[in-house]
Amino acid sequence: MQYSGITLQMIAFRGVFATLIVLFGTAVSIQPLAAGPADQGDSAYRELVAKASKGDLSIDFRALRIACLKASSCDPRGESKDMVSVRRAMQLKDYGKAAKLAEALIDHGFVNIEAQAACSQAYEAMNKAGKAKFHHNVTDLLIRSILGTGDGRTKETAFEVIGTFEEYIVMSVLGLPVLGSQSLMPGKPHSYDVQERNDPKTGKTVSVYFNIDAFYPPKGL
Repeated sequence: MQYSGITLQMIAFRGVFATLIVLFGTAVSIQPLAAGPADQGDSAYRELVAKASKGDLSIDFRALRIACLKASSCDPRGESKDMVSVRRAMQLKDYGKAAKLAEALIDHGFVNIEAQAACSQAYEAMNKAGKAKFHHNVTDLLIRSILGTGDGRTKETAFEVIGTFEEYIVMSVLGLPVLGSQSLMPGKPHSYDVQERNDPKTGKTVSVYFNIDAFYPPKGL
């Protein structure tokens, strides 16, 4: 399972956008994010977003995602109806509308990977190369900030995520089916989600481990 960089089609066509209604509906249980102390992460989040928005992509995107989780002003995944509207606009090739909707989601949560990817794809379709590249790079760096935490093959090398929605994005990027078996492994000192899938390349069952301490703190700590 390797990742060499985001392409414009990875998020859109490897199952994430194609299964938005399922992922945000009742077929998959998406756990709520744990709320941090009021306003604790807002200043850190806003500072990092301000830098990235001005083109400074050297910031720590993992720190940005964690700051979002703690910030009262950040929604990292958006409302299901809004994401579905983005997908429908893309399907209808109404790229202007898709970009506008996705940008609104980004305004409420800069770390929304799916919205960033949608903006990249929509702006490329509208021949707005500068904006397309910016959102493409942000998407890439957000994903790398997850994949850079491990390889997902064991508990010790689990990917660190801030919500189950990021797990599905990682599965998609790794070329594995988005939907499948999911097991929760609560405990100390860490809690994990384990996603099991049949690898279409090898036909073998693979397990991908995710450290979920950020939103499912181990009990007793």
